[in-house]
Amino acid sequence: MNEEMATEIVGNLYDTIRKMNVPNETEMSERVKHYVTIQRMQMELEKQKEQLYLELNENEKQEASDLLRKTVDFPEYLPVRDVAEILEVTPQMVRRYCAEGKIDARQRMEGSGKWLIPTDQFTAHHNWNKYIQKRNKINKQSVNVANKIMQYLDEDVE
Repeated sequence: MNEEMATEIVGNLYDTIRKMNVPNETEMSERVKHYVTIQRMQMELEKQKEQLYLELNENEKQEASDLLRKTVDFPEYLPVRDVAEILEVTPQMVRRYCAEGKIDARQRMEGSGKWLIPTDQFTAHHNWNKYIQKRNKINKQSVNVANKIMQYLDEDVE
């Protein structure tokens, strides 16, 4: 994204947010106003993201997915439990959706109940960012645990 595009997006967001009225806004602290503004911007960005995704053709969707996969750490396929979390349904419902063709997926082995579910179809879902944030948090925690273990091992060697 070039600087002009970023400036335009932020400017449009700001204009949209300014037009929204909040009751008793004058009684809010500056920190509350700042927080509310960021929340509004996030909601507006989500709307714009979903709208843009709907306007993409299949080639553009694939191109966007390939680019995101290079810049954001997410796998080519998602496990059933992760898809259930994104869709806010049970893993059993995800398996049913896969079997019924409501979710693009294929079984690893016929009749095994194990599904390969391509990630691409969920990147525009409204819970996608929440899923990525949780995944990143878990990864950071794992790295921290590994570093602590390495520190303890290093101390034992000395």
